[in-house]
Amino acid sequence: MSEFLKVKGLYKSYRSGSEKLDILANLSVEVGTGQIVAITGASGSGKSTLLHLIGGMERSDAGSILVEGVEITGLAVHQLAHFRNRKVGFVFQFHHLLPEFTSLENVMFPLLLRHLPYREVATKARDLLEEVGLKNRLNHKPGELSGGEQQRVAVARALIGRPELLLGDEPTGNLDEHNSALISSLLMEVHRRHKLTSVIVTHNSRLAGLCDVQKCLSSGKLVENKKTLS
Repeated sequence: MSEFLKVKGLYKSYRSGSEKLDILANLSVEVGTGQIVAITGASGSGKSTLLHLIGGMERSDAGSILVEGVEITGLAVHQLAHFRNRKVGFVFQFHHLLPEFTSLENVMFPLLLRHLPYREVATKARDLLEEVGLKNRLNHKPGELSGGEQQRVAVARALIGRPELLLGDEPTGNLDEHNSALISSLLMEVHRRHKLTSVIVTHNSRLAGLCDVQKCLSSGKLVENKKTLS
């Protein structure tokens, strides 16, 4: 298996008044192409911070992040934006759908930012919404959808740009048990169908158990194969 993601010696801290809080300390991890990796750990351990660093949403204090051999920590702001828009799909705990837009328009939005033809983008968005089981919800706005349906729209939106890397930040954390199981299964399906490499932060033991590898973040570092979740 070839190496898709390599994180080495990553440090990240934040300031709280005069106090410096170390979040990640000399963290290293490798993810092979096509793998799906679950990252678990206690609340506040830095799981979301790690995901944001990998996705180019934040910058580290030190260390390197290579995605397919490209060092992203040194990219300029516009280069990072291009990286996120072309290479990465994000699914968050809260769907962050635009409330005034329909399901179809929400899924289309990332590609409309690329100034692609409207009709072409609409066709792709319809296909993805059908894939995630929402072909009858194209013209519904978020407020007219259930929580599980809203998250399905978010998954379709994450896929519209044909990313290679899917990052999930507690994607089932805001759902009831039934919808959590459905979204967990959906993430596994789209991971395989779209030939993704995926990193998912989760407290959900079922979702973590479906992944190829489980790693626990503790004291700023990752430990593999720890089964007990906080």
